[in-house]
Amino acid sequence: MKFPIGIQTFEEIIEGGYVYVDKTDLVYKLVDEGKYYFLSRPRRFGKSLLTTTLESYFLGKKDLFKGLAIDSLETEWIEYPVFRLDFSGNRYIKENELDSVVNLFLEKCESKFGANTNEVTFGSRFQGVIQRAYEKTGKKVVILIDEYDKPLTDTIGNTDVQDENRSVLQSLYGVFKNSDQYIKFTFLTGVTRYGKLGIFSAANNLQDISNNDMYSSICGISENELHKYFDEEIQVFADKKKTNKNDIYAILKNKYDGYHFSEESEDIYNPFSLLNALNDKQLRNYWFATGTPTYLAKILSKSDINIPDFENELMATEEMLATFGNGESNVIAAFYQSGYLTIKDFRDGCYLLGFPNEEVSEGLTRILIPNYVMSSTSDKKDLDLVKLRQLLMKDDVDAFMSQIQLIMSQIPFENNNLKLIEANFRNMLYLMIRATGHKVTVEHPVLGGRIDVFFETNNCVYIIECKRDSSAQEALAQIDEKRYAKKISSHDKKIVKIGANFSTKEKNLTEWIVENL
Repeated sequence: MKFPIGIQTFEEIIEGGYVYVDKTDLVYKLVDEGKYYFLSRPRRFGKSLLTTTLESYFLGKKDLFKGLAIDSLETEWIEYPVFRLDFSGNRYIKENELDSVVNLFLEKCESKFGANTNEVTFGSRFQGVIQRAYEKTGKKVVILIDEYDKPLTDTIGNTDVQDENRSVLQSLYGVFKNSDQYIKFTFLTGVTRYGKLGIFSAANNLQDISNNDMYSSICGISENELHKYFDEEIQVFADKKKTNKNDIYAILKNKYDGYHFSEESEDIYNPFSLLNALNDKQLRNYWFATGTPTYLAKILSKSDINIPDFENELMATEEMLATFGNGESNVIAAFYQSGYLTIKDFRDGCYLLGFPNEEVSEGLTRILIPNYVMSSTSDKKDLDLVKLRQLLMKDDVDAFMSQIQLIMSQIPFENNNLKLIEANFRNMLYLMIRATGHKVTVEHPVLGGRIDVFFETNNCVYIIECKRDSSAQEALAQIDEKRYAKKISSHDKKIVKIGANFSTKEKNLTEWIVENL
């Protein structure tokens, strides 16, 4: 079986004989039932493949769809003029970079359908070429825009360039309304939904299908599709690992499954990680290896949200999840839309969110710690975490706490907001322990109280009580007073009590006391 690793073009996948998970029944439904659509999905989730599938369909390339679901649904196969603009291949962090990309796109369109020297703005040029394409071909046009929001997410924290980019995009996207009579179909993909662009207003009428049950599996791979298309490869995987297919299915589900994009969504696998794992017959964090948006760390460092809450159930309304970009203050929406949180349940009119799978919960720690810590090189940061893991594997508690103190000394607490300082301290303590590969519970509930930090190694159970601007002795005394050690099951493991104090003045862990039971 040939896996389309890194191939995002439908035509290349089909002609190259690569495996293709058939989504064309949903493509047909989209076109048959509507005209203006927006779809939000995390990066590397198949948005570009879906966009190029639509492109091939509207170009009337019937032979490419032979044997697929749409082959028995479509009878006309009309060729339309298609304008596809892909923002994913560039970075837009400097002035005029977006201008260059948009200008090149319009020049290509104008070379095919003609230009008008009186059209000088991006909006007027785009509107003009749409009309001329219609007049020249007699067919309404199709507009496909992939990663429509990238010029804005690239510039979070850089207000001047972001405002410039927003103005350019508003000029382009504003054409939809004025050119409606010449447009057959419009489809935009992205990671985030920016309310300030105006394209989601009633006037433009973009239908957001991101949380629509009908289209929840239009990107990604469902459980049924995994069994239908890849069962033989699962057997090969199992043979290599000297186990059975059921074990491999369970491992893959824990590692890469768990995404839900609507209230009634079926389980969706991350397609990029799943295909790579099946190709390599290995279990790695493939999605994280492709890079993570730096804007997540930027907005998180300015918020007082607790990262450990991501392990549990964060509550959010549909409105909270729908829009990001209003001052870049909606942290939960940013993490959900980027794929680091997903819908776990729906209760009392609200979504309950959490990590989708083990790849995300493990990988998030590795990407956030380097963005908090100011080591001189990324290699130094990685070595700090490797040492932390080695010390905990040996249950060398004092050395482990010293290493935490060293890493925290590099954290850039950028302001003196006490709430943010405390939030960063809690987040860092959680992240560093989580980065060692151990599951961590913050505010772990026991009868009569909550343990600040609780986790287990192969040999020990750790109870950590944290105080701020107090003393390690007082923290340890609280563990004894609340009788936390007697209220947990140690499974014949040694119980380690740690009382720790964090100084807001020094912005670091200043002392700790360790007692073993």
